Parts: sequence; C-alpha cells; structure tokens
Amino acid sequence: MRNNLIPSKLGIFIWRAKLKRLPVLIELEKRGIDLNSVRFPTCDDGIESIDHSLVLCKHAFEVWDRVCKWWNLDTVNIFSVDDLFCGKHPKIKSSWSLKLWQAIEWICGYYIWKNRNQKIFKKKWWSGSVILNEIQIKSFEWISIRSRKKQWDWNQWLVNPSVYLDNG
Repeated sequence: MRNNLIPSKLGIFIWRAKLKRLPVLIELEKRGIDLNSVRFPTCDDGIESIDHSLVLCKHAFEVWDRVCKWWNLDTVNIFSVDDLFCGKHPKIKSSWSLKLWQAIEWICGYYIWKNRNQKIFKKKWWSGSVILNEIQIKSFEWISIRSRKKQWDWNQWLVNPSVYLDNG
C-alpha cells in the first residue's frame, strides 16, 4: 500500500491492518496463545479485533468523528477496516482529493493504534481532542513536505483543510 504524501511506515501499518496482521488479542488467540481475556483493554466493550480497535470502539469513533468534522465532511457509516481504508468518501471525487483524504485516513488509523498501544504498554491515554491535535500536526508536516503543492498554510489547515481537496 502506497501513498507518497505520508511515510511508508503508515502504508505498512495499513497493509498489515487489512491483512489482519496486527497483534490484537483475537488474532493472538487464533494462533494458539493462551490469554486470560480477549476483551479490548481500552474500552472493555468488545473483543479486541482489528475492526474494533480501529473502527468500532467508541474511542476510535470519537476520533473519526472529530476528523470528519475538522474536514467538514459527514461521518460515514463504517463497520470494518476494509470499509475505512478503501480511500473513498461519498463527497470526494477528484483523484488528488481522494489521495489527500486517504492520507488523512491512514494517519488517523495510525494514531488510534498508537493511542491503543500507549494505553496497553505505558498506561497513558490521550483524549480524542489530543489525538486530533497530533493528527493535525503530523498530517500537515508530512503532507506539506511531500506534496508538490506550493502553498500550505498552517492556520488554514487547522480551520478548514478541506479547501485543499480540489486544488492538487
């Protein structure tokens, strides 16, 4: 999986997520690892699957909702990683816009996963607003450096990045 607007590690992360190769509890159990529980440790609302971790968990949904509001897009009903990381949104049509939106989706998924790992391994938790802030900072940094677009304005990015959608 490749999108030249973001680092290759995010493409690898998405590729592993789509192939169900992230180390979530249900996948570890399928491989014969004896676990006390397969409940998702960050919300305890369901089984820790890749879909639950990145899409269905109430914490993940909060982040996706915040990102869609930041981009002035409707929150789309998604139920799986395949639905999420398809790189499409009903309101986005041009190839540049789809590429930009795909980069945002991948960054968002990566930061949701990073937050999950912080909770499990470091006992730290970021709120949805903190995650959104991290997504805004890193996405601006990565995309503005890697795109051929001449003018990227940080203040515009924070307030209404959707103005960049059809201006590739």
